[in-house]
Amino acid sequence: MATTVKRNTVYAVEEESVEGVYEAPSAATSYVQTLTDGAEITPAKELLERDVFNGTIGKVTPRTGTKSVSGAVPVEMRAGEAEGDVPEWDLLMRSGLGARTTVAASTSKTGHSTTVIQIEDADISKYQVNDIVMIKESGDYHVSPISAVDSTASAANITLAIAMDSAPADNVELAKGVMYNVANSGHPSLSISKYIEDAVLEAAVGAKVGSISLENFTTGQLASLNFAFEGLTYDRSLASSPFTADYQDALPPIILEACVYQDSVAIQVNELSFSVENSMGFVTSTCSPNGRISSRVVERTVTGTCNPYKQDDDLGQFNKFDLNTEYTLFASAHVPTAVDGEKSQVVAFHLPACVTTELGESDQDEVLQDAIAFTAGRGSDAATDEIVIAVF
Repeated sequence: MATTVKRNTVYAVEEESVEGVYEAPSAATSYVQTLTDGAEITPAKELLERDVFNGTIGKVTPRTGTKSVSGAVPVEMRAGEAEGDVPEWDLLMRSGLGARTTVAASTSKTGHSTTVIQIEDADISKYQVNDIVMIKESGDYHVSPISAVDSTASAANITLAIAMDSAPADNVELAKGVMYNVANSGHPSLSISKYIEDAVLEAAVGAKVGSISLENFTTGQLASLNFAFEGLTYDRSLASSPFTADYQDALPPIILEACVYQDSVAIQVNELSFSVENSMGFVTSTCSPNGRISSRVVERTVTGTCNPYKQDDDLGQFNKFDLNTEYTLFASAHVPTAVDGEKSQVVAFHLPACVTTELGESDQDEVLQDAIAFTAGRGSDAATDEIVIAVF
C-alpha cells in the first residue's frame, strides 16, 4: 500500500453512447491536459434524515438516497494542434454550449475592401452572421466576426465587423476553423475519468457541463477555461489507464496583442472574463438504483466583466449603461508565428448582444477604470446567439 501524489493524475473525457452508461477512454487522444489547481470529481448522495423519537435528543443514523456527482475540468485556453483541428476541450465545450461546426478553408475572389470579402458562390454557405473568420493576408492575418452575409449569385460576400488595416490581396485565403455555438438541445453526455498513480480510477458518469468560465484573460498572462459539470452518478475502482495520454502539441497564447473590441472599436482593458451558466433539469425515476436517469440543459445565462480605462472626455460607457444600450464584444488571442503579423493557434470569442448591468470603478496602479459587469442575451428578437467561440 502507498499514498498517492496529486501530480500523478490524468483526466480523460469520452462521449457516452447511452447517457449514464460509463464509457472508458477509447484512445490516447481521449485525454485532456488539465490544470493542477481546481480539477476535481466529487461524488455525493442525498442525506435522508430519520426524524423519529428515540428517547434521546440525538438523531438516529440517517440514510442516503439519490446519487450525484459534480466537479470541474480547468484547462489552458489553447486551440488545436493545427489550423482546423478541434482542441482537447472540444467535448467539454460541446457539452456546455451544445453545437459545433467545422469550417473548411476557402479561397476568396477579387475586389475586396477593408470590410467586404468577395466569396465564391460554392463557399458562401459556410459563413453565418456573428460567426468568426480569419483572413490570411500575407503578413497581416485578421480575425473578425461577420456582421453581414450576402449570398447573391456571382456577387456573394461577407462583411467583417472589424475592418482590416488595408484591403487584402485578391484570392486571399480564409482559414479553416472550428466554431462553437449555443443550442437548445443535443448537449453530449460525458464520462469523465480521473486516473491517479495509474492505479485508481475515479469516474463521473452522465456528466454535462453546467458552466464555462473564461479566467485570467489578463495582460501578459495565460488565460484558462474552466468547465464545471454535474452528473448522474459516480464510481471508484482500482484500475490503470488503458492508454498513455497523447496530449496535443499546442501552446496557450500569452494575452498580448489580444485586443478587445466593443462595437467593433478597440478598447483598452486589462482584463476580460465571461461565464456561461447552464441550469440543469434532472429526470429521476423510482426504478433507478441511483435516482437520476438523465438530464437536460433547461436554461442558459451568459454574463461577464471587463474594465476599460475611464476617459476624461467621453461618457460612452456611462451612456451605454444609463440608456440600456446593446453592444457587441469581441476578443481573440493567438500564438505568433515566425512571420511578423501572422497568427497560429487562435482562440476567439464573440458576444453579439451585451448590456451593462453594473458600472463600478476600479484602478490599475491608480489609473481609473470602469468596472463593467454585463449580460449577453439573444437580442430583442431572440434570434442572436449569446456567444460564439472559434479556434483556428
